Amino acid sequence: MSGMVKVTDLEKQMLGRVDPFDMLEISKVKRYISIEKQIRKLQQAINKEGVMVTTVNASQEFIKANPALNELNKLTKTLIPLENSIKFTSLPEALPEEDLNSKDNDEPKVSDLY
Repeated sequence: MSGMVKVTDLEKQMLGRVDPFDMLEISKVKRYISIEKQIRKLQQAINKEGVMVTTVNASQEFIKANPALNELNKLTKTLIPLENSIKFTSLPEALPEEDLNSKDNDEPKVSDLY
């Protein structure tokens, strides 16, 4: 999978993994998604403006760290404990791909030869 996961897909999966009758858990997921959206907007701003920005104050001009970095760090720090507090149900375990493609013979696999 390449790139970022769509927020709508993330929300759908998270809501599918919590008890649909537990309003507190649903609220946590909604809050998580809201913070995730804010983080993505900050990341876009940082990508656009850069990590360092030039500030002009009257006749002075100086370079400083982008203030969005500080906000991004704050949001990330709140996101982690929130994620850990959500009571997820486990996903069904997928079969390993080699089990899905196995045949009823005793021939060695290519990986067994090296």
